[in-house]
Amino acid sequence: MKHILHKLGLAFASIQPIVLVLVTTGAVMTVAGQVGAGETVIQKATEQFENNPLKVTSLGKGLFMFSGDGGNVTAIVDDGSTLIIDSGVDSRATELNDAIFKATLRPVTRLVNTHWHFDHTGGNVFLGSSGVTIIAQENVKKQLSSVQDVPFVGLRDGHYPSQALPTVTYSKSMVLRQGPQQLTLVNYGPAHTDGDTIIYIARANVAVVGDIFSNPFYPIIDLASGGSIDGMIYSLDRVLAQTDGQTKIVPGHGPVATRADLQEYRDILVQVRQRIQVLIGAGKTMDEVVAAAPTKDFDAKWGSGYVTPDVFTKMVFSSLAGTSTASR
Repeated sequence: MKHILHKLGLAFASIQPIVLVLVTTGAVMTVAGQVGAGETVIQKATEQFENNPLKVTSLGKGLFMFSGDGGNVTAIVDDGSTLIIDSGVDSRATELNDAIFKATLRPVTRLVNTHWHFDHTGGNVFLGSSGVTIIAQENVKKQLSSVQDVPFVGLRDGHYPSQALPTVTYSKSMVLRQGPQQLTLVNYGPAHTDGDTIIYIARANVAVVGDIFSNPFYPIIDLASGGSIDGMIYSLDRVLAQTDGQTKIVPGHGPVATRADLQEYRDILVQVRQRIQVLIGAGKTMDEVVAAAPTKDFDAKWGSGYVTPDVFTKMVFSSLAGTSTASR
């Protein structure tokens, strides 16, 4: 990590000329196709993340979003340090850290993980070994400490070394200060996983929501980590209630979104859940529900990510039918 002390005294205004060189408009993490037969989500994601350029987007008021090397990473700058949200994949941790320092001229001193998945915690070892304080919901520490399997997507990861584990944890909510910004960390219960953190950055009117929202892709519902379709929708409803038309929504993957984008996504999840509930009530099996294509109206826009329409349907079916151990 570049702790170049003489740079730390630079006024915040000096960041701007450098940022202008880095910022790209509409930075988007391009999906490099879906997981093929015999290929795990980690293999496919790593293949994509290794080749994607690292991009930075200004969110205003000393906030930046870095994308391309895993889940989106948000950086919040104060006079002497940078706090980041999520840490990308492990193989590009040094590159990410260098890009963050180039944009902010401040060393990273704190890291918040939105959940345990490898594309959001891969840089934890690098950063934790450099003395960065890692903060997360308490279940993230448990999950990173052992081997985890995610049903239906071939994701198996862990356990992480001690330097990658959160040293500060919370249960329901926590407030942090980063310069003029107040960050409120909230866990609304099991959703994408049972360790999700939503971060509201009040003064900047930014909400960082992790993988309860990937823009515009069907989500992974990590059933083995307590995730559920009902929990996803509940958390989305809470975020919608806490935001307005001007709020910038930072998704786990994809470009910065609006509250209207989040509303559309939430409404799609509700419709898919309702259709699958009806089919389950009619006694349909998982295969029969998949064959009924309950997502077909939405596949053109939302079905091009790692989670195919059929896999998403299986996740929702399993969540509603209580068969979360199926097809691990």
